[in-house]
Amino acid sequence: MKTPKSNRNKQQLVLVLLLAALSFSCNSKPEDYVCIPCDLECDALIFSKSGTCPHCNMALIKKADLEKMSQTIISGNIQINYEFLDEESLAKEAEFTAVITESFPYYQDLFGGYPRDTLDATYTDFTIKVSKTKDSGGEANPKSIVLNWSDNTTLGYGSWKTVLMHELFHLWNGETIRYKNGEEHWFNEGFSEFYTFQTAVRMGIVSPEEMLSISALSLGYYTGSKGLGNISMRKAGIDDKTKFENFFLVYHGGWITAMVLDVDIRSKTNNEKSLNDLMKWLYANFLRTEKLYDTNDIINGIKITTGLDYTEFFKKYIYVSEVIPVSKYFDSGKALWDLKWNKNEMPKHEYYYKTLEIGK
Repeated sequence: MKTPKSNRNKQQLVLVLLLAALSFSCNSKPEDYVCIPCDLECDALIFSKSGTCPHCNMALIKKADLEKMSQTIISGNIQINYEFLDEESLAKEAEFTAVITESFPYYQDLFGGYPRDTLDATYTDFTIKVSKTKDSGGEANPKSIVLNWSDNTTLGYGSWKTVLMHELFHLWNGETIRYKNGEEHWFNEGFSEFYTFQTAVRMGIVSPEEMLSISALSLGYYTGSKGLGNISMRKAGIDDKTKFENFFLVYHGGWITAMVLDVDIRSKTNNEKSLNDLMKWLYANFLRTEKLYDTNDIINGIKITTGLDYTEFFKKYIYVSEVIPVSKYFDSGKALWDLKWNKNEMPKHEYYYKTLEIGK
């Protein structure tokens, strides 16, 4: 008895599919997973699926992707050596690179040169270790940045982009130009925040309206800070414990000081001078191996570069715990109101707008 032709065709099709499946199963191998290098013995272990390493709690990634986690990106004179600690960070490489390569030239121009290492040699290559975390943060050392990034905002105004820009700025302010001790953190941290957000406006990361709102928020953090009126900005940053107990006085007090001084310098020199002149002077005159700066050097630098003497200002508001009378220098709320709804009044805020890079 002959098998119907249709049945024979079905049998042949099934046989072909079985052979194909068998061939695929023989040729395909299960993916091997390893933990992101942590310098522990588990670096040599192989896992059969993704997850978390039970020994070091680092994420498990495909072994084939491990080489991708370390990348070197060259853009013009800049060489960025990435060490990605998770695949989500790896996927954002182009975004990190765009922020770095656009802000780096602004900082170079501000200081008048490239960052310098501990031996005062200039460099344009640096390493950045990147990981995704719950909240954004970071730190910087000569030729090295750590970025912990998140899609959440920081303190209601910052993003991972401004955190990255802040740490990049520290390659100059903090690591090239070095302070004598923690008493200068009001300058190291506060001025870094000031220039980070000023640059963010220039890059279009922060809009003019957002910048005015952020400056008002910073003022609120300063005026509401725990130690205001009880401890000076310098004493507030003297060590890590005191610095973080007085975080808002150090960071936002320094930021407000920068805005006030820049507005006042611009208004008294008809915008011919600004804090930018101070930053170039510090870069040119303070080699890390030869001289570390303190507050007196900042007073002296402003006097040399602008012809203005702020000794009394510093005595009251930096050395002692008096509150800076910010309204004497600018009105952030009115400046925002006039920007949005009363353009005829905008010239009254000319120097404040210039300080924040608005309207340039």
